[in-house]
Parts: sequence; C-alpha cells; structure tokens
Amino acid sequence: MKKTLLTMAILGSTLLLSSEVMANEPWSQDRQWLLGDWNGKRQQLEDLGYRFNLSIMNQTATILDGGKSNHQTRNANQLGLGVNFDLSKIADWKNTTAALTITKRDGRNLASDIGMNGSPTEIYGRGNIWRLTQAWIKSGFIDNTLQIKIGRMGMSEDFNGSHCEFQSLILCGGQVGKSQGDVWYNGPVSGWAMNAKYHFSPEWSIAAGVYENNPENLRTDKKANFNLDTSAGKGVLVPVELAWKTQRMNGLTGEYKLGGFYTTHDYANVDDSNATDPKRAVWLNMQQQLTVNNTNPKGGLYAAINLVFNDTSTTSNVSSTQQIVLWYKAPFTSRPNDQIGFGMGRYQFNDKVASNTDRDAETDVELNYVYQYSPALMIRPNLQYVNKPNGLSTIDNAWVAGISVGLKF
Repeated sequence: MKKTLLTMAILGSTLLLSSEVMANEPWSQDRQWLLGDWNGKRQQLEDLGYRFNLSIMNQTATILDGGKSNHQTRNANQLGLGVNFDLSKIADWKNTTAALTITKRDGRNLASDIGMNGSPTEIYGRGNIWRLTQAWIKSGFIDNTLQIKIGRMGMSEDFNGSHCEFQSLILCGGQVGKSQGDVWYNGPVSGWAMNAKYHFSPEWSIAAGVYENNPENLRTDKKANFNLDTSAGKGVLVPVELAWKTQRMNGLTGEYKLGGFYTTHDYANVDDSNATDPKRAVWLNMQQQLTVNNTNPKGGLYAAINLVFNDTSTTSNVSSTQQIVLWYKAPFTSRPNDQIGFGMGRYQFNDKVASNTDRDAETDVELNYVYQYSPALMIRPNLQYVNKPNGLSTIDNAWVAGISVGLKF
C-alpha cells in the first residue's frame, strides 16, 4: 500500500509540471474520479440513487529540527470505501438517505518522536485495522424540518463538526475528540447511536442524540474490526447542539454552534483520588466568510474559531482546547480551486495534572498550500511548528515539514 501511494504521489507531482493534458483523460484537470465514469455507468447509478466513494489519503511528516528525535520521517495513510443511498429514488422513501463506509488506516505516527500531545498527521490513530465507520439511515419528517438518524456513526458527523483543511490533528475536524477521545468517537471509530435535528426556522436548528459509550469500540486488534457487540457498554453519551446558519454579514455565509455533552457513566478523577464523576464538556464553533474574491464567487477569506471547555475539576487531562484558523480560497486567478491555510491550535492541560508534571500548554501551528490539480487529486505541502510539546519546556520546540496527497477514485 505504501509503495502504491508513493507511486501515485510521484505521478501526480509529475503531472503538475505537464502543460498539455487532454480533457477527460485519466489525469486531466477536469477529471472527477481517477477511475472515470465507468463508461457512463457511474452517473447512471447515481441517478438511480447509488453514489460510490473510494478515496485514499496519504500524509508524510518529517522533523526538521527539535523534538525528541531529530530528522525522523513517518508516513500514515487512510483508505475509505463507501456508498451513499438516496432511498427516495431507490425505494420511494421520501427525504430518506443511508450510508455505508469502511475505513482502513495504516502507518506510523511522528508524534512520539516529537514527544507531543497532538499529531502532525491527522489520519493516524485508532489502530491500523479495518473499521466499520458508517452504517446509518436518516429520514426527514414534517416537511423535512425534523431529521432522525439511526445506526453506526461517529459523533462529529452531527455534533461539534468543523472543517478539515489542515494536516495537524488539532486543526482538523471535530475538536472534542482531541481531548475526550476515550468517550467521544470521531471517525473512523463508530458506535450505535440515534440523533434528531429540528430546524425551527430557515437559519436555526437544535439537535440532540444518544450515543453508545462502549470502550470495545476503541480496541485496535483485528477482533475489533467490525465490533457490533454492546455487552461491554458503559452507559451513553448525550450531546446537545444549537446551530445558526446565516448570510447576514453582507451576504457572506457563516455558521455558529453552541453545544455540550455529558456521560451517564462515572470516571475516575485525574488527581488519582477515589472519587468518580461523569465526563462533561461544552463547545463553541464559529465559522465565517470574511471577504469575497471578485474573480471567483466561491473564493475569498474564511475564518473559524473552535473552543472546547472540559470539566476541569475531575476527569479530563486536558482542560480546554482552542483553535483559530484562516484559509483563502482561489488565491490566484489561474488556480480557482486552490487555497492557502494558516492555523493555530492549543491544548491547555488540567491544572491538577500540570501541577504534578510541570506542564503548561502545547501550541501547534501550520501553514499550508492546497494544490487542487483536479477534483480527483489534491496535494497539500505544509510547514508545522510545535511549541512546548506535551506542554513541557524540557522538550525542544519542533519544526515539521509535511505533505498530504488525496486521491478520489
């Protein structure tokens, strides 16, 4: 798999230098999928309600300076296989969709070589095994203002979800799982769940869910590949979220979300006392388009701020995380689908833990450029900086060079 990904990356990089690539050829810049439209069958199947997805993401990171082990290089990759079903077309079930996705991760993590709490490759983690990531059905009621979803899913699919424009872990995707990962399962991990979202106005919605809290879902041995058993469950996790989508800022789009969760099961306190308490957290997600690119209606400057506050008195080693990111779409007229990104993320450790280990906070920074060669091929070189890895001044600050290659088949 690694050799295949490397070959694809080299081939993609070579094509970036080619000045003449014929349209609709396998590596043309308007190619939607590397395997093409299957002689028209793919579009026919989508018109019937079946949309197939096959993707590979490969991420490489190298320590340029600092950390615990200078000049180490690690590579991680993720394979995703899935299909979405439009059941209104397939079975005449109005406002009903379903999804089935399996995921395979592989590789090694550079975080241990640096000694950091986060990771410079966000697709690493949860074991190098196959996982059932999605198996759910969602249906709309009351003119589709009420949507109910049930099955196997990750929590950040519907709660605390955010963009993923970066390679650094804390700058990508749902934030709660970065500090409460023992109970909050982001993909590729899934669990049994049910949630409901009600749109009580065109701009406002409120959502709530009940998610299986089962440590068996976090196992990384092959026996856990498609674990569906609930016998080891420890209660449930209940998230609630209020969301506001708006275009009131001079017609620019924005989304603002306030939410929180609690567990029905108690966990040991981080100060090694005999006390136990449920896990709890609140979050605030804010994403706003700030400017418009006059040459491209989708271009312009976007900003996001994501904050998570955990119950610091008891059960979490990280008391809060803060993230602020900026990305500019269509930075050049000749590159309408490219973008430039800059972000900073911070892990603030619990005072009870910090007082025992002399830890403060870890700050991870990334600057990147997304070269969207075609809808089927993305290349994202990036430069990362880790300040106080794991919150410790005893570990040298680290500079990391990275590159992500995304392929859609």
